[in-house]
Amino acid sequence: MSILSRRKKHLGNGSKYFYEKPLHIIKGEDVWLIDEKGKRFLDVYNNVAHVGHSNPRVVSAITEQSKTLNTNTRYLHEKIILLAERLAATMEEGLDVAYFCCSGSEANDLAVQLAKAHTKHQGCIVLSNAYHGNTTEIFQLSPEDCPKEQRKDWIKTIPGPRGFIGNESAYIKKLREEAETLASSRHGVACFIADSVFSSDGIYEIPKGFLKKIYQEIRSFGGVVIADEVQSGFGRLGDQMWAYQDDAVVPDIVTMGKPMGNGHPVSALLTHRELIESLDQAYNGNSYFNTFGGNPVSAAAALSVLDIIEEDSLIDQAGQVGDYLKKQLRNTLQNKESVVEIRGKGLFLGIELDDPSKTAKTMEEMMRQGVLVGKTGPTNSVIKLRPSMTFKKEHADLLVEKLNQCL
Repeated sequence: MSILSRRKKHLGNGSKYFYEKPLHIIKGEDVWLIDEKGKRFLDVYNNVAHVGHSNPRVVSAITEQSKTLNTNTRYLHEKIILLAERLAATMEEGLDVAYFCCSGSEANDLAVQLAKAHTKHQGCIVLSNAYHGNTTEIFQLSPEDCPKEQRKDWIKTIPGPRGFIGNESAYIKKLREEAETLASSRHGVACFIADSVFSSDGIYEIPKGFLKKIYQEIRSFGGVVIADEVQSGFGRLGDQMWAYQDDAVVPDIVTMGKPMGNGHPVSALLTHRELIESLDQAYNGNSYFNTFGGNPVSAAAALSVLDIIEEDSLIDQAGQVGDYLKKQLRNTLQNKESVVEIRGKGLFLGIELDDPSKTAKTMEEMMRQGVLVGKTGPTNSVIKLRPSMTFKKEHADLLVEKLNQCL
């Protein structure tokens, strides 16, 4: 029986894969994935390998800590505390208390729990095509996957930025209307959550002052603001450590996911002590606990990623390579009839095409040409470019060459 047949028989999602003919990947090396026949694919999609597939420094950190100890945060351990301190040092004053989890879904789920405990409200506002995870609670806040007919009435959505950029007042008016609806109901406003590049809505740079206006509006209703940095964080946009910092705002909660451990199952949220105390009170003093969240091996993985980002100047590299890539894409593709817009920042770029079927076809053809890209947006019309932070100009040149051929 073939591996595909065995997969379909035994996996709950066995018929779900990226391409019409699924890839059989057996090895990863930096920005490359390698299939069972030895064919190499330039990976411009899998952001979880934040500092490159199978990075030897991360592998060594995990291996060495595994030889010594792996247990939970109910015991004292230096690496766990050091990781919390180093993450807090990248953020604004007051965002200095960490919870550790195993996935972005868990971190976002906990963030919403914190918001509800602190505000004593239930209502949440998300973007209309957002994705924040797959736990029972956070699935409700992921309209990209959660059908409207299954969505609870304490969820309100606002459109993605398309059509509102340059007319932010109309956007804030729409946001205010949804917040007022929640405030006048029994739900109230607990939180607003968004990733700061609006990834699932098609990838957009933050207009100056845009997040500030959103944050002010939500806080005027007593709500908490959550910045989901699972995809956009750890320097991916090339200027700051976190995407929300592009607009000089300070969220109440910041969440992050598996890129922080280069694919090792570790995630985190950072927030204020005041919100932690609200959750403790709501749980009658029984604070949140996650057996594997923040274990010493996970902490070692995450610390090694922070070291690599700093020692290899990967934030600067993401900015320089991202600028170069965006310029080359525009110079090469902007006159293509099917290309609507090229947007994004750093190593998080999107190419919108005029027809979703063309996007799907291009993604398939790029795979056959040895380059892996994704797709996103409300109609999946945007080619999604989100490579490892170790992506270099020569990789950008190969990507642009293949895109030019396929388009």
